[in-house]
Formats: sequence, C-alpha cells, structure tokens
Amino acid sequence: MTKAAENPPLLGIFRSRVMAALSSLFNLLMLNLVFLVVCLPVVTVPIAVNGAWTALDRWRAGGEDRVAREFLIAIRSGPVLRTTLLVGVPLAVTALTVEEVHYFIRGDSLGARICFGLGLAAFVIALTSVGYILLFVARRFQGQAGEIWSLAIRLAVRNLFVTGPLFLVEIVVAALLALLDPPLLIIGLPVALFWMMRLTAQFGLRRAERGPTFRGTWTSGASGQGA
Repeated sequence: MTKAAENPPLLGIFRSRVMAALSSLFNLLMLNLVFLVVCLPVVTVPIAVNGAWTALDRWRAGGEDRVAREFLIAIRSGPVLRTTLLVGVPLAVTALTVEEVHYFIRGDSLGARICFGLGLAAFVIALTSVGYILLFVARRFQGQAGEIWSLAIRLAVRNLFVTGPLFLVEIVVAALLALLDPPLLIIGLPVALFWMMRLTAQFGLRRAERGPTFRGTWTSGASGQGA
C-alpha cells in the first residue's frame, strides 16, 4: 500500500523531468535553426551570434524559455551597427590570428616558430576576449567600443591560464566535431558551443570580480541582467 502510494508522485516527478529535458532540447534546436538562417548572408553573423548569446542568457539567467522569440527580439531591438562593430571586429581579429597560426605552423626556422608561438598566444587572448565581449554585449554593458574591448582583453589576460584553456578546448572540440560530422552544425553544435563559452565567460568574470582591480566594474556598466 505504501509503495503504491509512493509510485504516482515518483512517476510524476520523472515525467516532469523528462518533459523539461525535451523542452530544453527543443529550445536548443529551434535557437540553432534560426541562428543558422540569420547567418546565411554572412554579414549578419555578428548580430546572429549576439542574438543567440542574448537568448541563452535570458533563458538560463532569467527563466525565459521562448528562446527563438528572444533571439528575434534581440536582433530587432539591438543597435545593429553597434553590435556589428562590437562583435564583428573581435571575430575578425580572431580569424586573423587563426590564419597567422596556420601560416607559421608549417615553418621550420626559429623565426617561424617564434611567430607561431606569438600567434598562438594572440589567438588564445583574442578568443578569450571574444567570450567576454559577447557576454557584455548580450547583457547591454554600457560603454564605448574601445572601453568594452579593453575590459575584455584585461579579463582575458588576467584569466589567461584559467579560462583561456577552457575556451580553447571548447573551440577545438566543436571544430573537430563539425569536421567529423557536419550535420551536427544543424542539430545544435553552434548553440551548444555558445552555451559552454557563456558559462566559461561567467566563471572568468566572477573570478575577476573577487579581485580589487575589477570589483564593481561590471555592475557599474551593466544595464541589463547582472552576472
């Protein structure tokens, strides 16, 4: 009798968790789909990336589960030119560092190896900075572009040996998965990467705010959600 009485609540809890998991999976798939569609013109990649980050941030931090709707709202309501500048320039710089690493990795001379090492360091710093910039832009951090880039670079350097390797592993794993199985790009790989990068950026931001240099920097410039 006791077991029979306990089974219905346990079954209800199991069903609710399954439904929550299915809902999360559906949200990720829908967000990934609209993200890829908006990225098709290529020049819209910066605002699409920002829209995806904003939707994920509001979903996980604020409880808003209509992620596709939040993605479109973020694109329509955000300043297009400012977002394209803030996100597009760091993405372009990161792409240039990738090309530099790719060029010098084939060299055998001492100079080529030094350039490769410098290029790799620049790539890690640029990649880590992009993670913080995307978090700032998604949360409507108020400030000039140079101020936001400078803050992100400072955070990247401060957390170089903590979040730097995490960002690098996330990008490398995502790239390998995309190369080995391209359909993963359609069924959620980009959004999954953004999710992991968002968590890493939040971790680095919280870690930096414990120190005197960055304490209060985020809260003084944020106009949206807190960290």
